[in-house]
Amino acid sequence: MTETIIGISVPFFMLFILIEAAYSYWKKKGFYRLNDSISSLSCGLVTILVEIFSKIPMILAYVWLFEHVAITEFSMDSVWAWIGFFIVGDFIYYWGHRWCHEINFLWNTHLPHHQSEEYNLTTALRQGAFQDTLLYPIYFPMALMGCPIEMFLVLRVSNKLYQFWIHTRAIDKVPLIEGVLNTPSAHRVHHAVNDSYVDRNYGGTFMIFDKWFGTWVEEDKTNPAVYGVRKPYASFNPIRAHTDWWIRLAKDAYHTQSWKDKIKLWFMPTGWRPQDVAQKYPWQKFNLATFEKFDPKVSNKNKGLSLILYAVAALAFPLVLMNKAQIELSLLALIAVVLILITYAANRLNY
Repeated sequence: MTETIIGISVPFFMLFILIEAAYSYWKKKGFYRLNDSISSLSCGLVTILVEIFSKIPMILAYVWLFEHVAITEFSMDSVWAWIGFFIVGDFIYYWGHRWCHEINFLWNTHLPHHQSEEYNLTTALRQGAFQDTLLYPIYFPMALMGCPIEMFLVLRVSNKLYQFWIHTRAIDKVPLIEGVLNTPSAHRVHHAVNDSYVDRNYGGTFMIFDKWFGTWVEEDKTNPAVYGVRKPYASFNPIRAHTDWWIRLAKDAYHTQSWKDKIKLWFMPTGWRPQDVAQKYPWQKFNLATFEKFDPKVSNKNKGLSLILYAVAALAFPLVLMNKAQIELSLLALIAVVLILITYAANRLNY
């Protein structure tokens, strides 16, 4: 269901991306780079192709809990159920999103979304392939509360669709809703690596939870946001993007002499490292003053081939999503692998 909605939405996403890119070019804003945009769009494609398979067990678990353990059952026709569960879902999203920033293991699932060093509508589609799957259990209370799976899936995708428009620098602060609903201004703060902005504004649709729990910060025009992550990825590889932090953690787990720390480090706050490893293999300290975007120079030929390869995958992608129910599972898996490899090749041409 959700894949079908996303498949239908893809052409509209692309239309608005083209409009924003045209505005950026016309006004000489510099919001877009081809290499960064293809990388972001590729990460989104990889994510949805992986989730076609990875979410199945979680959806089945949700359905089982709803059918056997739910304390009540709400009707799909209930307007109040839709409103109530949307708010509940956004509250849960706030905490899941926050934990992804605060726990080492979970940070890898959300990291790809922040790796872009630009901030535009392609960034909205740059998602982590494992985030929703690993966070699915925190939504199981909604099944116990009687939220039907169909309602739950539509509400989850609605939350994501809402967040598409907030990934832009073309819209200034929005009167009346700032600090109440998520906006481009509020979310620019969330994506920034500036000291005063880091780990703030976690809300999906509502900002009120950030205000309640002390994570709300307003955008300051005198402190322009710088985008990316504090351990720069320095690559456009859409496959490695989804494992980069886990590889870092695995290396630390291997090198530390403490068996306790080999386990502990996965569940500690983001960036925590065993003391012996941090001393022997120190990470370079992030310095905003010397921060430079990853922007390798490549030939126009490579840029053109990269765009063509990504276009092939992008055109096939929504067709696969909307017809996946009619495709044999083994063939669907093969198609997914081929599309992922095409996006890998498209991005490899850019560095």
